[in-house]
This record gives sequence, structure tokens and C-alpha cells, in this order.
Amino acid sequence: MNVSMARHTGGSRAVGATAGKVDISALRAGIPAVMAHERLLPVHPVLAPLFGVAPGEPGLVRGHTVVCSGSAAMSCALAVMAAPTRAGSWAGVVGLPSVGVAAAAELGVELSRTIFVADTSTSSKTSSDMAAILSALIDGVEVLVLSRRVVAAVSDGVMRKLHTRMQSRGSVLVLVGDPGSISADVRVNASTVMWEGVGAGNGHLQRRRVNIELDARRRGRPTRADVWLPDQHGGLSVCDQTSLGTVSSGTVSSGTVSSGNVVSLRRTG
Repeated sequence: MNVSMARHTGGSRAVGATAGKVDISALRAGIPAVMAHERLLPVHPVLAPLFGVAPGEPGLVRGHTVVCSGSAAMSCALAVMAAPTRAGSWAGVVGLPSVGVAAAAELGVELSRTIFVADTSTSSKTSSDMAAILSALIDGVEVLVLSRRVVAAVSDGVMRKLHTRMQSRGSVLVLVGDPGSISADVRVNASTVMWEGVGAGNGHLQRRRVNIELDARRRGRPTRADVWLPDQHGGLSVCDQTSLGTVSSGTVSSGTVSSGNVVSLRRTG
């Protein structure tokens, strides 16, 4: 297991991991008892309407499990953990070595309070180590993001016990992909609609339009919204109709590329 923290080294993209190891056990006493009026964690202002709250109000229920799926699932999971870390909560990301640390920072994730754990093997020894790492993290973070590989690597019985501990501590579990035997309180499907910025063989990708659908238990109907994830600055922003280019079926127009379209490239040298 490779456990590290990440930090800015100046500039929005100059981000790297610290060389030293993190003593996760030191975080065991890091979360105080959760009072009744503190049962909610903040959510990104752009995601707030999807969670049924006004921008700026907390809407992420402690003890809940959020499952992110779709082509933009990883970006969506980072967006969910951004506001809590900015507000002072610790977070852990396990089993997602492809997560871009710079991208996470641009989405608003506070790297100084985020622990990244990359799993590199599925052997039985690593599975046992993974369970121990998760156990330690649960005592030290308030938001834990796991890949489906991590969920699959730990036995159902152990995972259920860990899940119960997270619920009792008031932590939020965010799963990227198939949740396995874990039941979801909130399901978020994030699907790419189109990328903007590439013309007929020229230009570069600037931002991605994503359709997000959120379905939660005990809610009458799902909520939906189109967002830029990432936007032209690498963050998350509202996708209003005036900012959209004209896209017709199967064609490229106004520098936009619909998801699934093939764009011909032109040789430049």
C-alpha cells in the first residue's frame, strides 16, 4: 500500500505528493462526537439544488452512502468531497490511482486534508491490508471515497462491519462504480454529454458538459441538472442555456463534440 498526502507547490497545476508516509493511526481521534445539529456536511453550491438545498446550505447527510456512476463518476465523486474538505473535514481516497491531484485541487478539494491510498494488488495479503487501512481511515476521516476494486477486494462481511462503523461515526461513504453488497442512500449518475473546444481537426478540449441525475431514498423523484465538469478553469459550474454551443445530431458545430462522435484530425506538420 502506498499512502500519501498531496499538497500545492504553487499555482493551480503545480501539485505533488509528499515523500513521507502518513501515520493514519494518528487520525483515529481526529473526529469528535457528532451532535444532532451537525448531521449535515456542506455540498458544492452547484450540486446543492440536486441535493434539495439552497446553495451555501449543508445537504450531505452524515452516515449516508453516495454511489457515483457513469462516464464522469470519478469527477463527480471529487466534486462531492470538495465542499466538506474546504469546510475543515478530512477525506480519504482509496483505490483510485488515476485520480488527478491537480484536477482535484481545481475542483475545490483541500489537498492538505486529503489522504490518497493507491492499491496495486489484489492478493489476499493486500486484501487484508486494505481492510486494516479502511478501518484506520474510518476513525480519522469524515468523507471516504472508494473504488469498486476496493469494495470487491474486501469480503462482504468485513465490508458490512466497516460500513456500519462509518454510519455510527457519521462519516459519508462515496463509492465510484458498482457498490456491490453495500446499499446506497444516494445514487448519482454523471454522464458526459459533450466536450467543447475541439473544432474540425483543430483546437483543444476546454470544458465538458455533464448531465447529473440524483436519486435519493425517500424522495419522490430524481433531480437533474447539466453542469460543466470540468469548466474552462478546471472547476464545477452551472451549465446555462446561453453558454451552450449549437450541436446537431452527428455533427460538430461551434467547437463542440457530442459524446461518441468521431472527429477527423488535420495534419499540421
